Amino acid sequence: MKSESVLQKQFISLGFRVDGRTFSVENSAGERLKIRPKTCQLLLVLMENHQQILSKERLLSLVWPNVVVDEQVVFQSIKEIRQLFHPHDVIKTLPTQGYQWVAPVKSKANLNNISVKLTTAVVTACLLLGSITYLVLNDPQTRSELKSHAQAKLEGSVVILPTQNLIAGNGHDWVRLGFMDQLIQRLPSEPSFGVLQTDYVLEVINRAGLSLSSTSTKSPDVTGDVAAKGMFSDSEIQQIFTVSGAQLVVASRLMGTPHDYQLSYNLYWPQKTMQGAIFGTDTHVLLDEFSARIKRLVGSDVVLDSQGYHTDFYDEMMGRALELKLQGEYESAISLLQALVLQAPHNMTAHRVLIELLLSQAQFGQAENLLEKSIPIATSLGNHHELIRLRYLHALLAAMRQSFTLAVSRADEVIELAQQHRDWLYLAYSTDLKGHIAMKNTQFDTAHALYHEAKSYHQILRCPVGEATSWLNLAKLAKQRNAMERYNESLDNARYIAQTRALTSILNEINESEK
Repeated sequence: MKSESVLQKQFISLGFRVDGRTFSVENSAGERLKIRPKTCQLLLVLMENHQQILSKERLLSLVWPNVVVDEQVVFQSIKEIRQLFHPHDVIKTLPTQGYQWVAPVKSKANLNNISVKLTTAVVTACLLLGSITYLVLNDPQTRSELKSHAQAKLEGSVVILPTQNLIAGNGHDWVRLGFMDQLIQRLPSEPSFGVLQTDYVLEVINRAGLSLSSTSTKSPDVTGDVAAKGMFSDSEIQQIFTVSGAQLVVASRLMGTPHDYQLSYNLYWPQKTMQGAIFGTDTHVLLDEFSARIKRLVGSDVVLDSQGYHTDFYDEMMGRALELKLQGEYESAISLLQALVLQAPHNMTAHRVLIELLLSQAQFGQAENLLEKSIPIATSLGNHHELIRLRYLHALLAAMRQSFTLAVSRADEVIELAQQHRDWLYLAYSTDLKGHIAMKNTQFDTAHALYHEAKSYHQILRCPVGEATSWLNLAKLAKQRNAMERYNESLDNARYIAQTRALTSILNEINESEK
């Protein structure tokens, strides 16, 4: 038996799936487990020869051919395999004889042929779909009707979810958040809708009670329906609609092998769903085509300069830091981000999230030092997306230090920049900050106008959290002015949104305000 033959097979034992082509192991839940390549190769040999006794010498010759290694490597690999399959007893040791795989094994041979047939079928289907799509979208009357329909219907926010990565190895770890963030950058906000930015989407996922870490672990059967539903179930998608106010949710996953990619996607509207697939040899080409398709559907004519795309989310360390932040593990997140800022000084997102955390922990001195370094870098890079956020934090810092005149001046700078780039979220945040300062200075009429203006920006995104918070701010203002009728009306509006949108934190705040 040649060891090369096992590299074309897939084995299933006790619910575990071991793939010889990708040196990967998945458990019954579809989670990909960590295993060293040589250990996986030894596992494949044992499973290929299950019920046979293989000596150490035989294993060394099959897994480490033409290499002089100590037999300890066999002992170590056997130990790792047993730990992987614990508590199942899968390997029997026979003193002086060798090792034997004793668990039941099913194998799938000729996977290449299966994959070829499957890929051919998918390609044929997608080519047909692509031809139909091309004919439809390039008919002038149909294209005009589609654009008119999209512009009439799409009002609110667009949520791009993390991309599920099904490419073997760690060379594509960046895909989960990096692919998502690049797509978001290619879809600019318009007067009637806004595209939620990456870290805000992660907050939406967290608010919906879903796990960010689980989005990278699910994997379909290679012989299953590769065009099946994406990484989120229908009920999970519905929960995202509920808590975000989204009018379009985009889910995608990347499959295939390097330079032979397939991007499958689902587009969800409140009342309909669309599926599709794109094939290509380069991920950036896939992104450009995918964004072009979405832009046609939402009626956007804006063309972005691809040279301006930043890659702050390509580092998986960034994703881990955001997970820690969402989990409330602020000290760990700060340590990770401090390391990332040193390692990647032009990663403006890492700078900004670190500053947010420092402010939340009242570490004002450190936050100010980092802001003074970060704002010039973001300016020189032309990264207006992060520059808006950094300048907002600069204004917030001044407000937290009771320097209200300076805070208002800085907030006005943010508003001017955010208006240029239709950043509805930070227009709302900055206007809201000015409202808080006006209320603090007992400028109640000014505060009332600013809170309503902030609410109007949140309404462009149909953001339930923003709208409910705006109503709650108006209620607090009315209470301070002893306008109890207006107070009750505003509080009822906030409560209605929070209840219908399952916003627990807002409901808790409403309850506190009534005490």
